Amino acid sequence: MKKAYLKWFALLLPLMLFIAWSGQEAAAAGSGKIVLDNRELALPKGIVLQNVNGSVMIPIRVVSENLGYEVLWEQKTRKVTIRQDFKAIALLVGSKQADADGVPFSLNAAPKQSGGTVLVPIRFVGEQFGLGVGWDNIDKVVYLSGNSSGPASVPSATMPLVTPSPAPSSIPSGAPSPSATPAAVSSPTPTPAPSQAAGIVTGTASSAPQSTAAQAGTGTAAAVQVKGAAFSANQLIIAVSGSVTPNISALDPRRIVVELPGSALAADFAGGGGESTGGQASQGTLDVTGYPQIAGVSYTLSGSNPSAVRFEIQTTEPLPYRMNIDNSAGLITVDLNGGNAGGISGEGKPVVVLDAGHGGSQPGAISAAGRVEKDFNLAVILKAGALLQSDGRMTVIFTRSDDVTLGLQDRVKVAEEAGANVFVSLHANAMPTTASNWNKVNGSETYYTRSESLPFARIMHKHLVVGTGFKDNGVRAKSLHVTRETSMPAVLLEAGYLTNPAEEAALYTEELQNSLAREIAAGIIEYLGL
Repeated sequence: MKKAYLKWFALLLPLMLFIAWSGQEAAAAGSGKIVLDNRELALPKGIVLQNVNGSVMIPIRVVSENLGYEVLWEQKTRKVTIRQDFKAIALLVGSKQADADGVPFSLNAAPKQSGGTVLVPIRFVGEQFGLGVGWDNIDKVVYLSGNSSGPASVPSATMPLVTPSPAPSSIPSGAPSPSATPAAVSSPTPTPAPSQAAGIVTGTASSAPQSTAAQAGTGTAAAVQVKGAAFSANQLIIAVSGSVTPNISALDPRRIVVELPGSALAADFAGGGGESTGGQASQGTLDVTGYPQIAGVSYTLSGSNPSAVRFEIQTTEPLPYRMNIDNSAGLITVDLNGGNAGGISGEGKPVVVLDAGHGGSQPGAISAAGRVEKDFNLAVILKAGALLQSDGRMTVIFTRSDDVTLGLQDRVKVAEEAGANVFVSLHANAMPTTASNWNKVNGSETYYTRSESLPFARIMHKHLVVGTGFKDNGVRAKSLHVTRETSMPAVLLEAGYLTNPAEEAALYTEELQNSLAREIAAGIIEYLGL
């Protein structure tokens, strides 16, 4: 009898496990909702939202029908191409490799086909087209904002799928103040590493460990709940409920540790890869696919009275780090996009390289009124540089300060030899007269090439749009020489279109040039955390 019982149990065990696993998968997926600008979108019948390796997958039909993007599907190769204006991205079902205007990208999760519907990672699509994206892990809701290049507006205690901007800074006293700059971050100040600003800690992975801050909360209940974590755009992003002062230190040149005293992992913690202890994940890893300088990111829940959540970033080489604490938003960001560790001038200041596009025998675009792009570029760059120099907290280097001819590689060489922390190239755009509605195309856009430049691009684009007042064309990836061959965070700003009569007239006014110069300077200061 006993042998018969064991035989039946052995036969039923795989079926029991399959049923249990299927139930867990269904519960994990949930049906979910997609909300675009406060309007819920209809999902195709039988489709559920899926979170794969931290990437939320949405039906491609939602992208085409509700966001207005052109979507092309090649059945034979199972290739999806998404287009808007002059930008295109290509994805392959089952492949983690994607392409954006000729620039290769590695995805956390591959597009997949479910029945007759293709699901694509909305975070990647959003980043490429300047779409605001947010994810509510509790209610399984994707929030989309079609008119924003930053995170979508998501209710509190959610985990954003896009990288938040670091704390803003101000232009020096006496200089015109930039407009539309968010309020400064208000948060407890951690014990400083080499340098810091309000809510920001900076250092390098070879820095000595910081002293431990006072732990938050007492008793068995943690004062702070860690709601989620993700690694994106070379940044560790941690979402918390409650106020906490993290401790950040470097155990050795390749191990950066962030500890949140008095904290615990929330029951709905979204991190992926966790190991369960007593029904709740107590440790695990985050997906760092596509980041060759990152060997791994792990998290651990330790202690009980009070407990603490600890994140460890393992790098393949010593990297500068910059931590931003925004208690009002419940976000902690550890940014590893500090550029060259040697990018400090002899006076101990960060180095900024400003590049006025074209020059000399290369006029750039020429407007219908005969104005040349090179003059606009130089005028604004010199104004922005003067503002930064008057600030006094950084060393400013111009690739050109007058009307001279300069090659693309020469501009890169200036930045590399200076060990620059950031590189900004300014241009004005133009459309060929053979294009449809060539004189009506308008707006400002920001270009980057390497993924580590994306956080810088987002900040600079926010200020670019404020500075020009033109239509927001978003942040775009493109393989451009000066943003591809430089090793520090680098962006190319296209202020507006000289072939659009209204924008051409505005671009050559002192009012717009002064406004844009202020915003370029403000964006650089914000990114550097000065």
